[in-house]
Amino acid sequence: MQRKYLYSAVALAAALSSCTGWLDLKPYDGVVEDDYWKTKEDVHSVVIGCYSSLLNKNMVNNFIYWGEARADMIASTSASGSALLYIMRGEITPENAIVKWDEFYATINQCNKVIEKAALVKEQDQTFNDNLYLQYIGEVTAIRSLMYFYLVRSFKDVPLVLKASDDDTQDYYYAKTDGGAILDSLILHLESVLSDLPIAYDSNDQSKGRITCWAAMALLADIYLWQENYEKCSELCTRIIGSGQFSLIPVSRELVQVLDNASVVVDTVYYANTSDADYLFDQLYIVGNCVESIFELQFPKQHETLANPFYDLFNSNRPKITSNDLILDELVFPESERDKEAEDVRGSSFSYRGGYLWKYVGTSRSGNILRTSQEFPHWIVYRYADIILMKAEALNQLGIRGNSQALLSEAYGLVRQIRERANAVENSDSDPGTPINGKALEKLILNERARELAFEGKRWYDVLRFARRDSYGVNDENREYLMQLAINSAPPEKQASLQVKYTNSWFLYWPIYVNTVEINKNLIQNEFYLQY
Repeated sequence: MQRKYLYSAVALAAALSSCTGWLDLKPYDGVVEDDYWKTKEDVHSVVIGCYSSLLNKNMVNNFIYWGEARADMIASTSASGSALLYIMRGEITPENAIVKWDEFYATINQCNKVIEKAALVKEQDQTFNDNLYLQYIGEVTAIRSLMYFYLVRSFKDVPLVLKASDDDTQDYYYAKTDGGAILDSLILHLESVLSDLPIAYDSNDQSKGRITCWAAMALLADIYLWQENYEKCSELCTRIIGSGQFSLIPVSRELVQVLDNASVVVDTVYYANTSDADYLFDQLYIVGNCVESIFELQFPKQHETLANPFYDLFNSNRPKITSNDLILDELVFPESERDKEAEDVRGSSFSYRGGYLWKYVGTSRSGNILRTSQEFPHWIVYRYADIILMKAEALNQLGIRGNSQALLSEAYGLVRQIRERANAVENSDSDPGTPINGKALEKLILNERARELAFEGKRWYDVLRFARRDSYGVNDENREYLMQLAINSAPPEKQASLQVKYTNSWFLYWPIYVNTVEINKNLIQNEFYLQY
C-alpha cells in the first residue's frame, strides 16, 4: 500500500515537470522500497512528492468544498450533484462523499515516511548534510501540520497519526485525539522547525511553492488565531510583515469631486486606477507567485494531458459552483452611497462575474475570455493580505479584552491598508466609530476577509472562528455570525432548521465518512451525526 503512495506522488510530479521546473523528478517505478531510501536524492524525490500530493483533484476539491460550501458566497447549479447540494442546504450526513479525508491522511503518511526514513538515509549518504536534512524534515512537518489544521477545523477531533504505514499487516486503526491537543502538538512541531527552513529557495517558483520559514510562520499564526492566542498570532504576523519579503501590489486612486445638477461640489469619492487593478488581478491569479504570495500550490499554466482541477468546478459549460451574486452584490460588495460608479476593485469583474468565480476562470480582469481546461491557476494558501488581516483580528481582540483604544486603532489601521488598496466602498458598516467600537471593528474585519479572500477556501473557517470565539460569547452573541450565514446561504425553507442546527456545536463540524467508521472500529462518529 505504501508503495502506491510513494510512486503516485512521484509519477504526478514527473508529469508536471515540463511546466513546473522545481517539480522535476526522475521516476523510480519498479524500485523495491527497501532499496529506495539510499541517497539524499531519494529523500528529495519523496519530499517533492509530498507537494505533488496536494495537487490531487480530490484534495483541491476539498480545499474548496470544505472552505466554501457551507458558507454564503457560492451557489449551486444543476450540475452540482446531490452531495454538494445537500451540504449547501445544510443536510449533512456521514454518507456524503465530500467528507472523505483519505487524501489528507495519504499526504500525512508520506510526510511521516520522510521523517522516519530520512535519518536512516543520512547515515548511509555522507553527502546528506545536516542543514539539508533538517530542511527536508521542516518542509514535511509543515505540510503535515497544514493537513491536520484542515482536519481539526473541519472535524474537530481526528486520529493523530505520527507513524508511517508500511503495509496492510500493521494496525493503523487509531482512535480520535482531542482537536485542541492536536493543535498544541502542531505548534510544538512547527516551532521546532522554523529555524531550519530557508528564507527563500533558488528560484521564485520554489520560494512561493515550497515551505519557507515565512510559510510555516503564516500557518503557525493561523493556528494561534484559531486557538485565540492573539499575542502569539500578532507576534508572528509582525515578523512576516517586518521581514521585507512581501508587500501589497499597489493600486493608485484618484480623488474626484461629486457635483450636483447645478455643478456644485457635494462630495468627493475615490476612483481606482483601472490599469493598476488589471495588473493586480494578473499578478495574483494569472501569473502567480507574485510579491504578495507566501505559499501557493504550483499548478502548471498549461499542460497537454492533465485537466485543470478547477475547470470541472467552474467551467463555462456546466459549472458545479457559481457565485452567489445576490449576496455578493448587496452585502459583500455594496454600491457606494456617494457614487455608484466608484467600486471596490475586488468585486464584480475581479472575484466574480456573471455567476463565474472569475479569479479562477477569467484570463484578465477587463476582458471576457475564459480559461481553457488545460490552463491551471495556482491555489493560494497564504498571501500577505491574509497576514495583515490576521494581525488586525488579533489586535482587535486584544483591544476588546484590554479596553485599549491604542490596539483597536492599530487594528483599524491595518484594515485600512487593505481597504484603501482595494478602493473599498465607504458606508456606515465600514466605520467602527469614534472611539472605536471593538465589536463593530470585529464585524468589519470578518467582512473585509470575505472581500479580500473571496473563494480562496477561507470563508467557512473564518465565520466559524468568529462564531466560536470565547465559547460563542456572552449569551451566544458570537453565534449570530452563523445565524446570518444561514440566512445568506440556505434556501428560505431551510433557514430556520439550519439555524436550529447551528445551536449544536457538533453540527459545525463534518461527520466522519460512514465507510471510515465501519472499517475503523476505534472511531466514534461525531456526536451530532450519531442519529444517522
